[in-house]
Amino acid sequence: MRRFNVLDLFAGAGGFGLGFSEEKDSYNLFCSLEKDDWAVETLKANNSNGHKIIHDDIRNFHSCNQIRERINKTTDVIIGGPPCQGFSYAGPAKDPNDPRNTLFINYAQWVDVLRPKVFVMENVKGILTGVNASGEKVIDIIKKTFKSKGYYVNIWELNAAHYGVPQNRERIFIVGNRDGKDISEPARTHFLPLEEKGLNGSVKSLRQAISVIQAIGDLPNLDAGQGAEVADFVREPLTEYQIDRRRGASKLFNHVTMRHTKRIVKRYAHIIEGKGLNELPEEFKVRKRNGNGELSNSAYHSNYRHLKEDMISYTIPASFYSNFVHPNQPRNITSREAARLQSFPDSYVFKGKRTQISSKLLKQLGKEAENYLSQYNQIGNAVPPLLANAIAKRIYNFLVSI
Repeated sequence: MRRFNVLDLFAGAGGFGLGFSEEKDSYNLFCSLEKDDWAVETLKANNSNGHKIIHDDIRNFHSCNQIRERINKTTDVIIGGPPCQGFSYAGPAKDPNDPRNTLFINYAQWVDVLRPKVFVMENVKGILTGVNASGEKVIDIIKKTFKSKGYYVNIWELNAAHYGVPQNRERIFIVGNRDGKDISEPARTHFLPLEEKGLNGSVKSLRQAISVIQAIGDLPNLDAGQGAEVADFVREPLTEYQIDRRRGASKLFNHVTMRHTKRIVKRYAHIIEGKGLNELPEEFKVRKRNGNGELSNSAYHSNYRHLKEDMISYTIPASFYSNFVHPNQPRNITSREAARLQSFPDSYVFKGKRTQISSKLLKQLGKEAENYLSQYNQIGNAVPPLLANAIAKRIYNFLVSI
């Protein structure tokens, strides 16, 4: 079999690269580039000595020679997801001048210098409608940029749930090749419950998407403030997904809960029972921060979302630590539970602090230099490995056909 060299840019915790490296006979993931200190610790903890990790900011590479000095292998495939916050639907109104919106230009520079057969660039759906300061559509700028470098581009809109990830997570993948050919999307392996009627007979060839409890139901029960970064499994896996994600892991990593007050624990208990925020007893309702006990009138669209047992998980964002309530335990989910919902194997360990205070507060404290990606950030930012693996298989079929 032919084996192709893969370079992972903006590697983060390594989810995208993991999906490729698991196809050991097809790919050699030889190098990852990442600037964040804690994410680099995660990459080092999960990759062998033969895997080169460049701990640097891609914006520090200004010339072809600088890139070639660090990459001395023929590079067949480049993958990566330039930070996408500037295009994200989530959060406040976005600034067209956000410098993170132009990082794809640095990605494109590496593609131009190394001339891979294929590149795959991941981003949020907002990139399809985002515009720059001049009103020009960002996706059109990206297409023109790569066309000028000799690459034909396909746009894939993929939902991770269709590929065995227990999560509704829609992302855009910009796929380019030098042969001027269309590369079709990977074939789906799973269907969402609401899609069953429209599938007709084809439903027989697909599996139903994985639910939250099918993904995390075997992990140890924890109360608020419990858990350890390294612990033992206390239950046998109950589902095919759980068995697959354990993969013989002897220890359980990163299964630590947040410390909640008794009041918040009781609030979560009511939510698990099915009560909405407006239906809670007054003593458990949400209060304004620094509001002297005054009740909040915020809708809290992102927080206090109950992950019900039989549902497919909501999208896991970079700052999910306070977003989701466990299906049947009155607390937020742990790093490991989120990693399961992102389809990371249990043997994959995340480094750095579990949570991080905001960059704004760090600046106020004079600690800007300590603004690193927490475990929660790393997990939420990642391309789910099972989705990445489906992409890797599809790209391999293309590469051996040309």
